[in-house]
Amino acid sequence: MTEKKIGLSALALKWIAVITMLTDHLGIALLGTAPDAVCGGMRIAGRLAFPIYCFLLVEGFYHTSNIKKYLIRLGVFALVSEIPFDLLLFGRIFYADYQNVFFTLFIGLLLLYLYSRFLANVQPIYAIMAFVSMLCLAFVIRSDYGAEGVLIIFLFYFFRTRPVPMVISIGIVLFLMGGIEPFAMLAFLPIAVYNGERGGRIPDSPAKRIWQKYFFYCFYPVHLVLLWAAEHFLLT
Repeated sequence: MTEKKIGLSALALKWIAVITMLTDHLGIALLGTAPDAVCGGMRIAGRLAFPIYCFLLVEGFYHTSNIKKYLIRLGVFALVSEIPFDLLLFGRIFYADYQNVFFTLFIGLLLLYLYSRFLANVQPIYAIMAFVSMLCLAFVIRSDYGAEGVLIIFLFYFFRTRPVPMVISIGIVLFLMGGIEPFAMLAFLPIAVYNGERGGRIPDSPAKRIWQKYFFYCFYPVHLVLLWAAEHFLLT
C-alpha cells in the first residue's frame, strides 16, 4: 500500500481554484445587488484561481501523454465558453473585444509546446519568436489576463525548479498589472504545499473516468450560464 504524501494534490488545488473562481464570478453577478464591500471581497478571493490554474497547466504540460489533445481540449472549451462568458460579463451573446480565460490557457500551453520544441531542436531564435508571438496574440485578441497571463504561465514553466525567482518574477507581473491583482500572490500558499500527486481515486468505469476528466472543463461554461441566469431572472 502506497503511503499518502503530506500536502495538497493536483485535485485539491483544482478544487481551490474552482471555488475561488466561482466566488469571484459570483461577486460579479452580485454587483449592484450586494454591498460593494462584499462583492469586492469576493473578487479579491477570486484572485487565487488564475495562478493556480497556470501552475496546474504547467504541471499538465509535463505529465500529459498527448499535448496535441490537451491543446484541442482547451481550444474547444475556449470556443464553448465564449457565449456564457460574454453573457455574464457584458450582457450580450457575442463581445469581440474580450475573450475568456480558456483562450489564455490555450495560448500559454501552445507557447510551452513551441518553446520547448524549438529549444530541444537547438533553435533558440525560433523559441524567442514563439514567446513574443504568443504574448502578442494574447494582447491582440484581448484574452482574459492578456499577455500578462501568458507571461505568468511561462514564468511558472521557466522557473519550475526555482521557486524563489518564480515567486519574485510573477509577483512583479501581478504588481504591474495593478488593481486587485497583487492579491493573487496568496495563491502561492496552497501551491507551496503541492505534493506532486494527482489525487483522487481512479474510477472503475470508462464513463466515470470521462466525467472525472472533463468535470473541471465543463464547470467553467456551466457555472457562467447559471450565474447569468440567476443574475437576470432571480436577482432582478
